[in-house]
Amino acid sequence: MADFKNMAKEILNCIGGVDNIKEMSHCMTRLRLNLKDDAKVKKNELEKIEGVMRVVVIGGQYQVVLGGIVDEVFAEASTLVGDTVDVNKEMIQENLDADVPKKSKFIENLIALLSGIVSPIIPAMLAAGFITALAKLAVLAGVSETNTTIQILSVAGDVLYGFFPIFIGWSAAKYFKANISITLMVVGLLVYPNFSAIFANATSVNFLGIPVTNVYYGSSILPAICSAYLISKCEFILRKILPNALRSIFVPFLSALIVIPLLIVVIGPIGVWGGELFANLFRSTYELSPVLAGAIIGGIWQILIIFGMHIAILGLVSAPNIAMYGRDMIIMTHAPSLICQITAGLAVALKAKDKKIKKNALTLSLTSFFSGNVIEPVMYGINLKYKKPFIAVCIGGAIGGAITGAAGAGTVAAVALSIYTFPVYLGAGFGGLMLGCVVGGLITFVLTYLMGIDEKENA
Repeated sequence: MADFKNMAKEILNCIGGVDNIKEMSHCMTRLRLNLKDDAKVKKNELEKIEGVMRVVVIGGQYQVVLGGIVDEVFAEASTLVGDTVDVNKEMIQENLDADVPKKSKFIENLIALLSGIVSPIIPAMLAAGFITALAKLAVLAGVSETNTTIQILSVAGDVLYGFFPIFIGWSAAKYFKANISITLMVVGLLVYPNFSAIFANATSVNFLGIPVTNVYYGSSILPAICSAYLISKCEFILRKILPNALRSIFVPFLSALIVIPLLIVVIGPIGVWGGELFANLFRSTYELSPVLAGAIIGGIWQILIIFGMHIAILGLVSAPNIAMYGRDMIIMTHAPSLICQITAGLAVALKAKDKKIKKNALTLSLTSFFSGNVIEPVMYGINLKYKKPFIAVCIGGAIGGAITGAAGAGTVAAVALSIYTFPVYLGAGFGGLMLGCVVGGLITFVLTYLMGIDEKENA
């Protein structure tokens, strides 16, 4: 049994100790650390700790890839850290002032921000996906869709996407250290039926004479993020200028009063249009050619995972697509690339002569498969380590994604394709998706086997 407490101690020692941490969090597979002094980090020693698959640095944030044990390690690290670590609000500005190219650091910090806000919602996305899969599996087994139990499960699986801005608002409020209840109240306005009814019952809507644009906010995330940020700033300024006796009442009241008009008049519409602009980069490519879109997404998705960009894209494109259309047919074309990671690992297990490499490749491949296609174990433990298998994965993923795109496959939940979640992928194009997985996986297996690996590399 793994010694998670000792592992947490080793990680903290390698990153400069507890006093060097500004913020600590985690997502599904990574321990995320924002540090005060990067010079204190012993990155090579950190990567040698047993259980650590890889260390990725994005936007100044150290991401320690741990796979399925991240919850246990985070819990032990949290105990060791205690109350000494908090989120530093100046952290983002400090990153922006670092001695790196402006364009590079802006993109890195934007990715880190979006990923940091979307990551805490991933468990809810998984839960919603599995509930939806359970309902669809029951229907496949012969239970009627009119059965009220099935209807309740189906609705429960859709709740996340019906109130997606609120979930984003909660996470963004925690990220920016804004008052969570005030943020939820303000963001909740966007999806409140009575707010939408104002537009339905009036020829024109204005606030203090300023026109309010009628925009659908159900699938948006940027307005919620901007609202949480503004609320945090308003609270900070108001606490500075208001006397102590008035803060408890007037800080929340004035924060909401200031942000609500800005939200519905300026931030909301611009945020929705900005999110749509980003999503349309993917949608327009898909509309031009589903085959091309599938090949691009399937070919680069595993690279995006390395840099943590996949989480931001799931939040900005996949989840809003499901909220708006009930189905995502674009980003899900990456699904075959997950199978490709596993078949590449299996090819290494068959090809390798070293018994330790064979055993490791087989174990990590099966671990990734039975964990629901959480592919970090085999990706970092084998395919990236020996390089050539990862190249094969990208090629196989592109071919499998092209086939999936051509078939018009889709998913009703933003969860990875696996033996547990396949019901959410049922429907039009499912056969093409399966064909894409088989063809992409086989091509990856053959290419990996033919190219082989340098068994002395990273020994």
